[in-house]
Amino acid sequence: MREGRSRPVTGLGMVVGALALSLAMSACSGAATGTGAAGGGDTGAAKQIQGDANTVNNGPVKSGGSLTYVLEANVDNWNPLTPIGSTVQSMEAVSGVMPSVFVPQPDMQTMKLNTDLMVSATQTSTSPQTIVYKINPKAVWSDNTPISADEFSYLWKTQNAKDCPKCEVAYNAGYDQIKSVTGSDGGKTVTVVFDKPFAAWQTLFSFLMPAHIAATYGDIKTAAGLAQSFNHGFADKPPTWSGGPYTVKQFQANQAVIEAKNTSWYGQGPNLDQVIFRIITDATQEVPALQNNEVQAINPAPQVDLLNQLKQLQGVNYQLDQSFFWEHFEFNLNNPFLGQSPAGDALRQALFTAVDTQGIIDRTVGQMDSSIKPLNSHFFMPQQQGYQDNVGALGFGKADVAKAKQILQSAGYTGVGTKLVAPDGKPVPALRFVYTAGNQLRQTEGTLFASYAKPLGITVNVEPTDNLGASQVHQDSHYDYDIIVFAWVGSSFPAAINAPIYLSCPKGVTYCGNNIANYGNADVDKWLKDSVTNLDPAAVTTDLNNADKQISEDAVSLPLYQRPALFAYSSKYGGIRSNANYIGPTYNMAEWGLLASGS
Repeated sequence: MREGRSRPVTGLGMVVGALALSLAMSACSGAATGTGAAGGGDTGAAKQIQGDANTVNNGPVKSGGSLTYVLEANVDNWNPLTPIGSTVQSMEAVSGVMPSVFVPQPDMQTMKLNTDLMVSATQTSTSPQTIVYKINPKAVWSDNTPISADEFSYLWKTQNAKDCPKCEVAYNAGYDQIKSVTGSDGGKTVTVVFDKPFAAWQTLFSFLMPAHIAATYGDIKTAAGLAQSFNHGFADKPPTWSGGPYTVKQFQANQAVIEAKNTSWYGQGPNLDQVIFRIITDATQEVPALQNNEVQAINPAPQVDLLNQLKQLQGVNYQLDQSFFWEHFEFNLNNPFLGQSPAGDALRQALFTAVDTQGIIDRTVGQMDSSIKPLNSHFFMPQQQGYQDNVGALGFGKADVAKAKQILQSAGYTGVGTKLVAPDGKPVPALRFVYTAGNQLRQTEGTLFASYAKPLGITVNVEPTDNLGASQVHQDSHYDYDIIVFAWVGSSFPAAINAPIYLSCPKGVTYCGNNIANYGNADVDKWLKDSVTNLDPAAVTTDLNNADKQISEDAVSLPLYQRPALFAYSSKYGGIRSNANYIGPTYNMAEWGLLASGS
């Protein structure tokens, strides 16, 4: 999964009309939505909250009220399983609407069974691997249609790359290894049999969508109908249905998503009457909005100035934790000058050799946390077993301009240090570096990259994009960027989550995971395919490190650092906490509430 950011808004006063009415209603129901310091009568500076990641900020809460949470991007696509929709912001907006079988927990290790939706999910056999799911008999969609095996079958068929080759899927790892999905017990029992074993089976069947609604978008018994429903039916507009605690009541593009209680909800809670997702794409406006109680929770990309401002607020709690987010530079190999050829390989390697990763950290997140060091793996976080340096060992990120020039000269480049000319005699054109609009941290990273490239005779133009998701999947053009910076989101299941980023695209498949660079290597394919079928953890670690060494050597992507997670919220609320997984703090929206001890 990845982050995304969309069109910037011009100020904080743009949410008008029906949204203003909703804000007024939330004020009447107990949430702080007027002006003044967050937390009302609380005194003193913001409090840093620490403790057990999965239970911190627990407390008795009461029913009623509202909470406004900041999204840093517009929701441009409502299907979180598509490449454009698989941004953190889109997932946060739909996590209370589209239920998942298992939910990643804040401790960055645990996948917890969703006991509102499920009774159980049990592996009953290893040969063949078989998982039996028992769905809550009371679980229904908001139109009272039962949630059943049909939803499991729909997700499998749309994401296995066989039943629907033109389905635009972000990931198909695991789904392409399933042999059958069978319903019984009136559809409330689902038996999934794998053709090849999949160790990370708990990552499957996230963000369920109603099959009976899918059928209204096209004939889902056909590949064309599946593609129409998946790519457009569920993607182009907000859901008018829900299988979670909340339902989308209103969406105003670039302004807000308003969600209210699902009256057909079958689980525990929710406590809040409504949750408003306020879209603020200018990160500098988030702290003022929190201070003025225009919003009650923010989850911004961490910056030292922003953190210092937060620390001065009254009635605010904040968490600064480790996360699965990792910042990186990535090349677009569709550009012939950067493609997988001897000349392209040398150019990419030279650029990464000239980059100063520690210098980037020192100028950005290192000012907030001096312990942050370069991340030298594409698969593991430093805290995870299996992590090893497969990037720095190549000399990448070491600011070695002399070595970078030597790489180019040895490959037959001329004009090194002035105006670079490729071995075939063609001048290397200016490269377009793209970052998300409104993100000062990434603008700085792009500006630094350009400064590292200049001594090699390469011009890099640093430009913002107002739709990162569309840029990443080359929606408009294969050459809409040459270098891009954003954050991938890792997982406690690194093979399942990261393998699709680097697996070659099969012939005839329009989308194959998040391999946006169009990278391919036969050895990497072999290691990664084994990593998602092998049930031996030691063998999986070996596979991933073998693949990582080759990916690093091929210089398609340069990891920069593991990004800290910064989350802040009004101290009037309980049950809300940081969760630095792809689903974000919204993983437990039904538990959010105003503290019972509050006024």
